[in-house]
Amino acid sequence: MPKVSIIMTSYNKAKYIEKSIQAILNQTFADFELFIMDDNSNQETLDIIEPFLTDKRIKFYKSDIQTMEQRVEKIRYAVLINQALDMCTGEYISYATDDNCYRPNRLQVMVDYLDSQKEANIVYSASSVNYLDRRNKIVKKKVVPANTIHQVAPCAVDHCSVMHRKSILSLVKGTFGSYWDEDSEFYLIGDARFFWRLNHFWSFYPINEILDENKITELSIHYKMEHEKRSDFVRMLPQQRTCKELREELRKRLMNSPKREDIQ
Repeated sequence: MPKVSIIMTSYNKAKYIEKSIQAILNQTFADFELFIMDDNSNQETLDIIEPFLTDKRIKFYKSDIQTMEQRVEKIRYAVLINQALDMCTGEYISYATDDNCYRPNRLQVMVDYLDSQKEANIVYSASSVNYLDRRNKIVKKKVVPANTIHQVAPCAVDHCSVMHRKSILSLVKGTFGSYWDEDSEFYLIGDARFFWRLNHFWSFYPINEILDENKITELSIHYKMEHEKRSDFVRMLPQQRTCKELREELRKRLMNSPKREDIQ
């Protein structure tokens, strides 16, 4: 069995996915399996993915989603991640998207941390974020640091910067009924909702080194929600829950709960 299972979600990002996949295959740590979970992308995207499937570490799954109604009924990327999590065999779980690129040493650094720090169940790194315009030019940059143990991780950490032990998942599913929440009222902050669940039991331990690079493009959900308010996709979504709500709920829980064992 591989040491690490990586889950990459994919949908119609032909411009970016080749680099995303290649960045994973170029890792200095090679003991992994990669699940590419595609949500019925266009042929251009599938043609880019196809040559990579000769690598035996890659497992490819494509949904049969067709209509916009189906796309907004549930958080599609959460559905795909949940399906992959049931198939993962690695000791550790990591996440990627089709417009995110791992730094070459990302897996090695995170595996070394979890191997040596037995009290940590979840680790996250610093990351860089590039905002691209429609011409694919960078218009804004920022660095998201990793310098604190997070008991309130929603919207402070990106899921592409996280690795966690697979062993924690049974408690999450047993408590909440699924790993990731598929309710479409969390479409914009699906990873934050997952972290909200994780923070009920564990903290996020930091590695203050940039280990991945993220892009916000015109194809990103965050971009669509902000700039395409009249699109069918945005109009059909329910009222979206907010980071503020999730973070306040966790803070109240922390105030009323005993000190957790993983915080010294």
